[in-house]
Amino acid sequence: MKEKLPMTEVLTWLHENHPELHAAAVAERDWLWVCCDLRGDHNQAVRDSLCEFGFRFAKRGHTLPSGQMSFWSHSCTKPIPFKRRGKSINKPTATNTSGDNAAPFSSDELAEASLLFA
Repeated sequence: MKEKLPMTEVLTWLHENHPELHAAAVAERDWLWVCCDLRGDHNQAVRDSLCEFGFRFAKRGHTLPSGQMSFWSHSCTKPIPFKRRGKSINKPTATNTSGDNAAPFSSDELAEASLLFA
């Protein structure tokens, strides 16, 4: 599990290790987004360093309120929500395995039961 760090510590680390990225960092609520193009082999060491510290890469990117697009983020103290995947426990199950929509009781059984209430 990733260690939760205050945004000030993340910004301090970014300023000490990557000052050019610190200038491009944008805070949005509890998240810190780096608005800098890190594509290419020459930025591989920077990307690895960000990953080791806890930054994550967003494949589709994230549009900030200013209109800038960012692909690298750190959640700081905000936990990443757990999303259950797969089968849900609360999904209704099929009770009729025959595949047809027949009544659960035959007409004879219903007639016999109605005689009990008469």
